[in-house]
Amino acid sequence: MKRIVFVALLSALSLTGFARGKQPITFQKLPQAVQEAVLANFEQSEVQLITSEKIMPKHYKYVFNMADGTKMEYNNKAVLRKVTNKKGIKEVFVPENICTYVHETFPNATITEYKRETMKQQIELNDKMDLIFSTKGKFIRIDD
Repeated sequence: MKRIVFVALLSALSLTGFARGKQPITFQKLPQAVQEAVLANFEQSEVQLITSEKIMPKHYKYVFNMADGTKMEYNNKAVLRKVTNKKGIKEVFVPENICTYVHETFPNATITEYKRETMKQQIELNDKMDLIFSTKGKFIRIDD
């Protein structure tokens, strides 16, 4: 009997977790710091869809779909976590030393994705090659 109650409770908790998922929100409901970070590189009219997802208590992920095909993810502290665009992302989103490395090593390549993680940074080029960098922007390796 205890096992049935435990399984039912676990199922209910996982269903409520899925129900919270991504929620569309308006630009004005974003934290001020996130609004400023987005407006520094885009006009508000370029934002097509914004979704908010609660990751942990007091921690959110905001996903922006822009008119030009750019998709960006910010956390609630206005830190950019990921930016993608199949046509190429604006280099302002990528640290300068990483852009320099790409231009020198792969002069005909376009950066289509940039990800900032806890222990590394990663970019994807238009030829689907992934480059891994340290948090300080030092080249580590190629993943393909």
